Amino acid sequence: MNTFDVGAGATRLTFTWRWWGNDLHVHIGGGDHHIGAAALVGRQGDGHTYEGTIRVPPHKEDAVVRKAAQALHSATGTTVCVTAGIHLDKITGQQIDAVLETVDRGVVRLARTLGH
Repeated sequence: MNTFDVGAGATRLTFTWRWWGNDLHVHIGGGDHHIGAAALVGRQGDGHTYEGTIRVPPHKEDAVVRKAAQALHSATGTTVCVTAGIHLDKITGQQIDAVLETVDRGVVRLARTLGH
């Protein structure tokens, strides 16, 4: 497993990733870590892209994992599964914006780390 942190304070996120053969699994965690949603993006043999997202109600990480999986699939060309669990008690709108920006920065950093 490989890991790095992005951001600071309450909105600091941890990115953890591992290759399973040619497939990439990434977990994005912050606050009280858990799994709130998962997304899978890949390409079929005929070249068509497939994707799916699932979340545990009432979690709201589904948009985060979908966007991250799509971006990392585009960067790597491989099947990517992204899970996330980000929980901050009484999160504010400003903190939500900070988390979303931190996720974007972390995805860019991970793509660069992977050589893409």
